[in-house]
Amino acid sequence: KRTLVPSTHQIVHLILGDGRELLVSPGHPTVDGRTISNLVSGDVYDGASVVSTQRVIYGEKATYDILPSGDTGFYWADGILIGSTLR
Repeated sequence: KRTLVPSTHQIVHLILGDGRELLVSPGHPTVDGRTISNLVSGDVYDGASVVSTQRVIYGEKATYDILPSGDTGFYWADGILIGSTLR
């Protein structure tokens, strides 16, 4: 799904201790029932310590999400398991 966003739209640059990184909208669900915006440095997510959750300007005209075919609504983005915003 493609969602248009304003030029001021912010996303989270999520960095995990094992080197994985993801640029993701703050309201994106996590696999453990939180949202990305609720993650803080020191939390454990997807088997690794959260190093940083810095908000940055997105700089694009639209965001995109995937509707997985499985029952969980989870999918891998840049090697990190996240939940879909779509149902």
